[in-house]
Amino acid sequence: MPDTRAAPADDTVPDDWSRPLVERQLEMLGRLAEVGLEVAIEVERRLKADASMEPQVAAMAYARAARAVRMTLMLQSRLIKELQAREAEAVVEAPPEDAPRRTAEEQAQLDRREGHKARVERIVERVAKAACSNDEDGDDEVERLVYEASERLDDEDVYGEVLERPVGELVALICRDLGLDPDWSRLAQEAWAKAEVADGDLRSPFAALAVGASSLVCGGGGAGGVEGAFRRRHP
Repeated sequence: MPDTRAAPADDTVPDDWSRPLVERQLEMLGRLAEVGLEVAIEVERRLKADASMEPQVAAMAYARAARAVRMTLMLQSRLIKELQAREAEAVVEAPPEDAPRRTAEEQAQLDRREGHKARVERIVERVAKAACSNDEDGDDEVERLVYEASERLDDEDVYGEVLERPVGELVALICRDLGLDPDWSRLAQEAWAKAEVADGDLRSPFAALAVGASSLVCGGGGAGGVEGAFRRRHP
């Protein structure tokens, strides 16, 4: 009689299963960048060879191809950075036996820092989406702006230790540096902004409006006041 018992399932998953996937994605992005570059070069060649070619049309085609190449390279950089961060974190999580262990307090500090940065990035993304809503290449531009925001938050030489700054101040600094003009009245309705108004943290651009918090929270405006408070602190 045949043995009908089911074979035990193999639940083992290679520790480095993500690396081949990321490497494949990087290869695909590299190919896309090459194709985009070829398109841009071909447009340039045709423009030089054909005097009757409409310059404005050619310029638009060239700009789109060049933009696609830049965005592809940016995505490559982000994938590489994220892969390196995961691998570095894996090394920290599994240190040698004689290596000092991360304490619970250190881990909690790291978690708070990552959560703080993630919240700022989400807010900047919403601001960017509102700014690029009528842009034909809006999604690409939003992706670029969020990437730039992430780079600044990761570099302590730019804004210092992010946990030492409230969310509102970081959002304002990033928007200033990236040329974004937030709708402060709208942001003031969000829970994080209301919390900063209530806390009265003087580093927050909302802190100066704590006295008039009722009108701010109820949608009575305050955009000029928020921006003015920020500009006085960061001329």
